[in-house]
Amino acid sequence: MKKRYHPLEEIKRENIKITDVRVRLFSCQIPVEKYWWGCGIEMVTEIFTDVGIVGIGPPGHYGGGQFVKNYTEKIIKQEIIGKNLFDVGLREPAHQSFRRACAWAGVTNACWDIIGKAKNKPVYRLLGDSKDLTPEVKHYASCGTLHDWKRRPDDLIDEALKYKEEGFTSFKFRLGENFRELMNVEIYAAFLRKLRESVGWDFDLMHERGLSFAETKEFCPVLEELRFFWLEEPCQHQYGEIICESGKSLNVNQAIERTIEISQLLPSVKIAGSETFVTRYDFNDWIDRDAYDIIQFDCSFVGLTEAWYLARMAHARSKLVVNHNWQSSFPWLVNIHFTASSSKMEILEYNNHYNPFRDDGIFTEPIRIENGFALVPEKPGLGVDIVEDAEKKFPYDPATDRWSILS
Repeated sequence: MKKRYHPLEEIKRENIKITDVRVRLFSCQIPVEKYWWGCGIEMVTEIFTDVGIVGIGPPGHYGGGQFVKNYTEKIIKQEIIGKNLFDVGLREPAHQSFRRACAWAGVTNACWDIIGKAKNKPVYRLLGDSKDLTPEVKHYASCGTLHDWKRRPDDLIDEALKYKEEGFTSFKFRLGENFRELMNVEIYAAFLRKLRESVGWDFDLMHERGLSFAETKEFCPVLEELRFFWLEEPCQHQYGEIICESGKSLNVNQAIERTIEISQLLPSVKIAGSETFVTRYDFNDWIDRDAYDIIQFDCSFVGLTEAWYLARMAHARSKLVVNHNWQSSFPWLVNIHFTASSSKMEILEYNNHYNPFRDDGIFTEPIRIENGFALVPEKPGLGVDIVEDAEKKFPYDPATDRWSILS
């Protein structure tokens, strides 16, 4: 295919004006024993046009439902009403707060849904870098949060074996409950050797952040020994702020230097990160200085247009792109389209927790995972419809919106 310098290049412009925009919020109850960080909330941005096409797109849940709805309907709406939706990407601020970026992403993603419907093509093929794209996307299992070191640590091993039996070939996990009270690196290393022996060497393991900088350095030989695929965000950053183990902020340069120090201790284990970065300017130094081997932006945080640029920036520097995809049905929808759009992106995160929006169906035709793979909807645009009784089925309750409560 011809090299493009903008995602809309080679896509014929049409005169489609935006007439209205709204954000719909949904909630569901999650049992305590199945609770996971950020669950129980779903949201979608809808854009209406003068040609009758309605687009849907996920904003980032981490922005908080109340904020995203208010900012979109009171601020962004004034910017985009009457504008041609082909121009909306040009109106996004180059530098913005994380929460505003989440709101703008929903608008951008909904515009791409409309463009796909107008062109009668699925979004992943509009964004695509090849004519030989496949709608089948491989996923890795992402969970490992509910095992409790006070009760039965082997629950993590059972969980990993369950995913392997289901057809997944890789698993990312976290420290679990009560880790700090009972574990140290030496004891944890012995447990991870048992985990590796149980799942075998043909099953990739990835580890999320959670250890201090000093603990991580001590932990590196274990990751090397057990051939972990990647270590995620050894120097934690949260919504633009870099945090060290004492809770104090580091500047970006200090955080990059620490990450590079960890990377040098892991010659065969990749370093992944950047899930809460929202523009290419956030990524630039981390990529140019080789702090990260794997880039993990989320299309519901950055929007499909910025994601297109980010992927090309990363690939030009020989970095892998594996999208963050921890949220719910709508973010999964846009991330799976984006992953399928490039022959260079081989796998996507799949949140294995209980999720009524996904499992009970907020879409009329839910996306299903089977043997670690899922098919991208092939209908025009993002390719899904919301069930008619969505508000009745999943009535919004602000008390379940953790992101709004914390903000």
